[in-house]
Amino acid sequence: MKRENQTPLTLLEACTLVAREAVSLLEGGEEALDSGIKFRETLALLHSSQDLGDGGALLAWVDHELEHAKRFAKTGERINSLVRLGSPFPMPDPAMQLDAVCEILKGVVQEECTQEEWQAAQNAVQMLTEMDDLEDMVLTGKVPAGGFLTTGALQDLLRSVQAALSKIQGHSSTESLVQEMM
Repeated sequence: MKRENQTPLTLLEACTLVAREAVSLLEGGEEALDSGIKFRETLALLHSSQDLGDGGALLAWVDHELEHAKRFAKTGERINSLVRLGSPFPMPDPAMQLDAVCEILKGVVQEECTQEEWQAAQNAVQMLTEMDDLEDMVLTGKVPAGGFLTTGALQDLLRSVQAALSKIQGHSSTESLVQEMM
């Protein structure tokens, strides 16, 4: 994909990508709980330091899926995900991954953070670039089976998450759902 055909990610799109990666890991089972929690910590840090513009939907989505993953680990009961991620699903291309890394790091350094928060952000950045075969895509030009992710797909995913959260709570506003969850 040529760089001139791409629009750099916004912080909201980078956070949507992080949430998507967290949820995809959590669908994998108990062994992915720690990684999902690390992504969640980074989302929480970014959400607490600034308004992402999502009404809290991304953090609520990851929390919802994290709770289901913990329940599955304890009881073996699998519950359908709030928003189904198809398989194989498109992967972010190298430029998108690097944009996401830059946006996440810029978002984290906007506010003073603890050593633990900084480490959580570094963990998320590392997992984001490792899990989607960034190295293979850069070195071999490999195109993932699901193709490359677009910013439009990230925006569509966020809208799907907001609609699903609103639907399960019977609210017309995701922001009211988030306020109730806090």
